[in-house]
Amino acid sequence: MAALRALQGEKLAWLLAHPVPVVSLTFGLPEPGDIAALRRAGSRVFATVTTPAEASLARDAGVDGLVVQGSSAGGHSATLDPVRIPGPIPTATLLRRVLREVDLSVVATGGVDGPQAVRALLDVGAQSVAVGTLLLRTDEAGTSPTHRRALGDPSFVETVFTQAFTGRPARALRSGFVSRHPDGIVGYPAPHHLARALRQAAGAAGDADRLHLWAGTGWRSAPTGPAADVVRHLAGVVEPVETPSRVVEPIETPSRVVEPIETPSRVVEPVETP
Repeated sequence: MAALRALQGEKLAWLLAHPVPVVSLTFGLPEPGDIAALRRAGSRVFATVTTPAEASLARDAGVDGLVVQGSSAGGHSATLDPVRIPGPIPTATLLRRVLREVDLSVVATGGVDGPQAVRALLDVGAQSVAVGTLLLRTDEAGTSPTHRRALGDPSFVETVFTQAFTGRPARALRSGFVSRHPDGIVGYPAPHHLARALRQAAGAAGDADRLHLWAGTGWRSAPTGPAADVVRHLAGVVEPVETPSRVVEPIETPSRVVEPIETPSRVVEPVETP
């Protein structure tokens, strides 16, 4: 823990010396004084939350806005409780509950599989929408070839939460490894580092059965082709070459738009999946 706190202190010092437009928090909240220091340096601070209670904690800590993550999002859940498996609550429902508790700019994410999903979240009250899974097969994505093939493989039929790879709940395609280790293990990030060699070897061997195949519930809508086509499609500009996708845009003005995940103006942007 001492080493972790030292690393966090180093990151904070760097951000204060080299301010960036947006600082995004996940897996936890720093001290309110640290958030205030970042804001004084000129950064807007957003925290990812998965419940109304977490949203209230983030507001009280002094953040500028929230990323409200529904349980259908792919990759790690941002839950502040690494043991809790998020319940199956639609992102729009979660967003309504959060907005009843806090009055902050909100980016919504999770289960965004096309323009209709984007519009629904904006209509509920999100300033922007973030996407991740829909971009995993695009030309620009750094998705490994094994992961990329699995996303288009019809033998994968569902996504589930698993703690088997990293010690925190994360949504992934159900593979043999996930099914064989239903209880997983807690203690992130230690399991994450312990399983790294396994994941690297699986990826290199093309073994999707033992690879962490992060994916949200809308993975079947993820198209190939340029990422820009996905964003345009989500914004309602053009039809994608293959399948629907999402959109997002930078976080600076609370107005309706879509662009990459860090902008509160009605837009949509890509989401990071650790």
